Amino acid sequence: MVAKELKEKLEKLKEKLHRWNHAYYVLDNPEVDDAVYDAAMRELIQIEKEHTELLTPDSPSQRVGTEPVSEFKKVTHKTPLYSLDNALDFNELDEWQQKIFRVLGIDNESIDYVCEMKIDGLAVALTYKDGILTLGATRGDGDVGEDITNNTRTIKPVPLHLNTSIEGILEVRGEVFMPVESFNKLNKEQKEMDEKVFANPRNAASGSVRQYDSKITAKRDLDIFVYAGVWDTLKSKKINVPKTHWDSLQLLKKLGFKVNNTSKLCHGLEEVKKFCNSWYEKKHELNYAIDGVVVKVNDLSLQEDLGFTAKSPRWAIAYKYPPEEAKTKILSITCDVGRTGALTPVANLEPVLLAGTTVKRASLHNQDIIDKLDVRVGDIVTVRKAGEIIPEVVNVDKDKRHHKNPAYRLPVKCPACGSKVEREEDEVAVRCVNYDCAAQLQRRIEHWCSRDAMDIDGVGESLIEQLLNSKLISDPADLYFLKREQLEELERIAEKSAANAIDSIQESKDRSLDRLVYGFGIRHVGKTIAELLTGRFNSLDELAGASNEDFKNIPGIGEKIAESVADYFRTSYAKELIKKIKKAGVAWQQKKLKLKSTKLSGKTFVITGTLETMTRNEAEDLIKSFGGRATNSVSKSIDYLISGSEPGSKLKKAKDLKVSVITEQDFLKLVE
Repeated sequence: MVAKELKEKLEKLKEKLHRWNHAYYVLDNPEVDDAVYDAAMRELIQIEKEHTELLTPDSPSQRVGTEPVSEFKKVTHKTPLYSLDNALDFNELDEWQQKIFRVLGIDNESIDYVCEMKIDGLAVALTYKDGILTLGATRGDGDVGEDITNNTRTIKPVPLHLNTSIEGILEVRGEVFMPVESFNKLNKEQKEMDEKVFANPRNAASGSVRQYDSKITAKRDLDIFVYAGVWDTLKSKKINVPKTHWDSLQLLKKLGFKVNNTSKLCHGLEEVKKFCNSWYEKKHELNYAIDGVVVKVNDLSLQEDLGFTAKSPRWAIAYKYPPEEAKTKILSITCDVGRTGALTPVANLEPVLLAGTTVKRASLHNQDIIDKLDVRVGDIVTVRKAGEIIPEVVNVDKDKRHHKNPAYRLPVKCPACGSKVEREEDEVAVRCVNYDCAAQLQRRIEHWCSRDAMDIDGVGESLIEQLLNSKLISDPADLYFLKREQLEELERIAEKSAANAIDSIQESKDRSLDRLVYGFGIRHVGKTIAELLTGRFNSLDELAGASNEDFKNIPGIGEKIAESVADYFRTSYAKELIKKIKKAGVAWQQKKLKLKSTKLSGKTFVITGTLETMTRNEAEDLIKSFGGRATNSVSKSIDYLISGSEPGSKLKKAKDLKVSVITEQDFLKLVE
């Protein structure tokens, strides 16, 4: 294909992907199936890989992330990103309007305002040169931020180039946030891997945007709403500079930016108040966290007349909603025991209404948090919902402490089984060391039945508890040997419910291998890690028989995870569980490779560069079908490095380690 034809093909691919991306993430109106999008993206990446001179910063391929940076460079904003003054009630909102009237020299005239959600996220500035995204920066102190360009390119609704061709520099301001649904999912995965959870969606968004490795940012489900543009640096004749803030929002939308559709043009302050009251009642319907409403004077010429104070614009204010907090009394403190043995202290409360629900329990997280708060039974405490989701104790009113109860300490023995508990040196969690602990077993079976694991509908906490108490099950594998009649004999289990549960258990026998591995509930192994593990091994037996070193050679698997997985499969519990699920007929879906020969038995291969006659996955399958082993990391222990075209750094490392380097043709001769 000649260069001109290749460039034309590439531009068409990029144009399609930009259009599909905008339709999906901004307009919420997908034009094609995911499979079609993914195929086009793979084709684009392949062309850019083979012709690196054609790769541009606005390519849709840049959304997957780039190589990590060692630090964020400082960026000086062309115009400051001011903070906003706050109004905590309508009286303060009235006072703000009176100040506006005094500065403008008018007397109680009606002014148009624009109301926008005050999203609890991270403010960013995006700079476009001739319509191409060239810089993404954090707000920082308002004058100087940090260069996060690579990370902003991975946020799907951020346009890499604009819908309308423009000349000159356009800077836009927006708020990056993490949807509540995505926040819950991320924290669940963090908890499953015994990693630190985020306190709220804002912390999750901020932590995700400020990753040195943009590939991590790309994996986090971040979103953005753009709310302002700096128009005076534009030279384009195709754009009429807006005269009102409302027109500015419409123009931003036209250019391809995602603008919050809840924003409203209000005629006078009374309409503003109605808007604020309305959304205070409905804010829990939104899939993002807000803590108020931003109110702006609509007329841009009036904004210019009003100007700024040293810290904030006079023409805008943040009307803050009352915090979702409440005071109540701690009646007792107990400990929940999780599936990995971690003890989580929980405050049992006098019931209190919080964010529309009655709260009776709140997390105290761990002993370090308890010590920091100095929380005790009988204390009056402030409870809030972290990210408006998880109730937690955030403060103790010590002035109202009229008791002499001692400081709370986590038990030295497991509250469920009485076994000793331990705290590892590098962890905050205290754990029960008894793997046969009844509480751990209950949680492990619940995890096995969960949606992302074996997805067994109708088998929940209550039924599992009854099954354990009745000695009908002692591990997840026993579920597959249950009879409908046994369930019908249990309390509150109707004939239909029993039949549905048994049907769901039997249907779960053919789940994919990664879901099965996730279902084991191995410490530090969430869904993503389970997918990485099963992507490298073709059977459960192969996975269970692998070593620490085998696991560490998988990209994305560190030493801590590798050790945890290897230790799990060495336990008698895991061996017996695998034996039982096989006997029960659990036949997970897996890639089946027929062993053609054992001539490569005991040999380990690594592949680098692009192969001519097969993909890397096909080559790895071929290695395994001849009894060999394929890994991704070069070390002294490997036997061969297969080098294709455009090899990476692995080639130099292999030569330094004096590993045998062979071509694709040499490899094919080995398997003839």
